[in-house]
Amino acid sequence: MKTTSSQAAGGPERETRDTTTGFEFAPMLLAAFPVAWLGLLYAFVLRARLQLGHWPAPYRPDPKGLGFGLHHQAIWLGLFAVPYITGAGLALALLGRATGMYRGLWRVLGLLLISLTIFILVLQLDPGNYFEWFAD
Repeated sequence: MKTTSSQAAGGPERETRDTTTGFEFAPMLLAAFPVAWLGLLYAFVLRARLQLGHWPAPYRPDPKGLGFGLHHQAIWLGLFAVPYITGAGLALALLGRATGMYRGLWRVLGLLLISLTIFILVLQLDPGNYFEWFAD
């Protein structure tokens, strides 16, 4: 707990909280993007399940034919953006560390490592063959 000016002056004690600035939050948000992209993919799969009445399977039906055009395009765009966005998060954390504005470099690196590991494992293992279905 920090000492506030009112407490130092003999006033009532108040607890103040440090708020995270946008600069400190942005690298963490960007490092988590691969997992957020997986959420977008599986939300598409769930939408397909609700519309079809069964879980989609590779080549059954074509995901482009479901009528979720914007969602479909966002997934493809996000997939190609993953390396750039995570790289930007890392660069922002390194820049912040070099300028002394950001001290959470290890948190960003840890989150980035976990996020990319989950992303790669899910795409490689492809539980339910949903990525194969989506990419067909």
